Amino acid sequence: MIPATPIAASQTSVSVNAPEKVDGDFSVVIEIENAADLDSGQFDLAFDSDTVNVTGVDDGLIDGTVIPIDNWAVDEDRIKVLFNLPGIDGVSGSGSLATIHFETIVPGDCTMKLSDGLLVDTMAEAIPASWDGVESVVPEAATNTRTRTSIPADATESRSSGFGALFAIGVLAAAIFAFRRE
Repeated sequence: MIPATPIAASQTSVSVNAPEKVDGDFSVVIEIENAADLDSGQFDLAFDSDTVNVTGVDDGLIDGTVIPIDNWAVDEDRIKVLFNLPGIDGVSGSGSLATIHFETIVPGDCTMKLSDGLLVDTMAEAIPASWDGVESVVPEAATNTRTRTSIPADATESRSSGFGALFAIGVLAAAIFAFRRE
């Protein structure tokens, strides 16, 4: 007799790898595990702007594939990062979405928090993920963007002007490419 044990697919998770204490220049890596057909996405990283300043953002790397940073902007105590792989092949595996560089203003504790994260697959569908241990909720209407005629307002909302429109255009373009492949 062979026991029937269901094998659950590993969920995609995104986390912040940051030092506990800061003094001088340092980097924070946004790590991702178990990505499947990842094409594009965005996230915000909150930090204490009285303690540190953002000095730059580098591309990520998942299993040997560069994750290009399309754009990033700092808005007081938050940095918004957009990434998008060229073409429609996507990438699967684990690695990093971005490396964010900081300089310390006042040495001390380092507190960073991810928010407003969205991962999109090669079929222009949202990828459910755990963001720093918090499960994302993907509305059913958002899981099939190929049949939508509009993008929900909360999917494009942004603290920085222009990012919502840029991301909406990217998602729409991915949906068009996915539709053409069918």
